[in-house]
Amino acid sequence: SAADPKSPKQKQKQPRRQCRRRCRRCPNSFATYFPRVLKQVHEGLSLSKKAVSVMDSFLKDIFEHIADEAAHLARSTKGSNNHSTISSREIQTAVRLLLPGEIGKHAVSE
Repeated sequence: SAADPKSPKQKQKQPRRQCRRRCRRCPNSFATYFPRVLKQVHEGLSLSKKAVSVMDSFLKDIFEHIADEAAHLARSTKGSNNHSTISSREIQTAVRLLLPGEIGKHAVSE
């Protein structure tokens, strides 16, 4: 019968448990990485929520600039017209152009 709870078509699904960390934080955020990196550099320090928000916005902005510059480089390369793939070479060149001096060299070497 249709009202029978044991029939295979009427199976009730159990709600899945979700990871608490994933529920609290936005999936397209770098916030989960800040404490890990900060722990490697300065043990015992932490960031406020406002500082995490500022850092997250800053990183998103930097990555967007790098992607835009790499796309521009891929389009304007003399050797090949219609070059539609951004390779590691374009990314590295974009990083060198956007990040000045020592920080650019360090970013490319990592």
